[in-house]
Amino acid sequence: MADYATAGVDRSSHGEMVRRIATLAGQASRPEVLDGVGFFAAACRLPEGYREPVLVSGTDNVGTKVLLASTIGRHDTVGIDCVAMCANDILTMGAEPLFFLDYLSVHRLEAEVAAQVVAGVAEGCRRARCALVGGETAQSGDIIQPGGYDLSGTVVGVAERSRLVRAGARVGDAVVGLPSAGLHSNGFSLVRRVLAAAGVDPAAHAGDLLRPTRIYVGEVLGVLAAGASVHAMAHVTGGGLPGNLDRVLPADADAVLDPTTWRRPPVFDWLQGLGGIDEAEMRRVFNLGIGFCLFAPAPEADALCRRLPGASVVGEVVPGAGRVRFA
Repeated sequence: MADYATAGVDRSSHGEMVRRIATLAGQASRPEVLDGVGFFAAACRLPEGYREPVLVSGTDNVGTKVLLASTIGRHDTVGIDCVAMCANDILTMGAEPLFFLDYLSVHRLEAEVAAQVVAGVAEGCRRARCALVGGETAQSGDIIQPGGYDLSGTVVGVAERSRLVRAGARVGDAVVGLPSAGLHSNGFSLVRRVLAAAGVDPAAHAGDLLRPTRIYVGEVLGVLAAGASVHAMAHVTGGGLPGNLDRVLPADADAVLDPTTWRRPPVFDWLQGLGGIDEAEMRRVFNLGIGFCLFAPAPEADALCRRLPGASVVGEVVPGAGRVRFA
């Protein structure tokens, strides 16, 4: 006789999973949340103190890094990545993350794996100072391969309309770079191919490969609240520095970056040597050590760096054609 379980969806552990998620979500909340995990939807009021609040939203996924996590058997960091990819994106407009929802699609629900993933999401929300208000765990056996899963999420934030960072970089700006934690969540299709071709066991390098994306919310919102003059910001994700900084450049300006001004984490040189990847491709794929950039008037850049841990001036904006170049 046919039933849902034999068709690939086992509901027996669903209730326990919801209870575990509710506990984790309770550890990543905000006072504005009215109703969170357990209902059909979540309710959250706007924070006090905004005169003309504007909602800013973003959505993203972790990509094929989850395949590496599954291969290694460690699932507690990819949730942080998921929050980071979304929270850092809305941060580029100066928005304060307010609440987050995740979507976990699995081949078959394994409660312990799902709990590890969501625990990472909750930790990411704590780091981003936002609430985990809900999400969805779907058993998609006909779509997701056995032992695998896909993880994505959506964040909603708030900003004062008059303080939205939207103008774009200007000629004469300095480019202030904040260090990445390493690979973050991009380029893992290439990473996995390089490791497989070289016969390298990913588990032997789990620390470098699964180190989560750094969340920049606290320090960046701090300098903005203190009145720092910032014309534009960029989150360095897929496409590396060239493919993300050009999004905030006007058509008549270039960003010229000096790679000698920041530390390049060893994981990039290791992968480059292992796979024989040329430098141009490395720049197109990876962040190479800079995860977030602020564009500010050159005279104010040094003071900005002193207030941002690990920050350095990594380049300048000059007349050009809307491109990113390397010195």
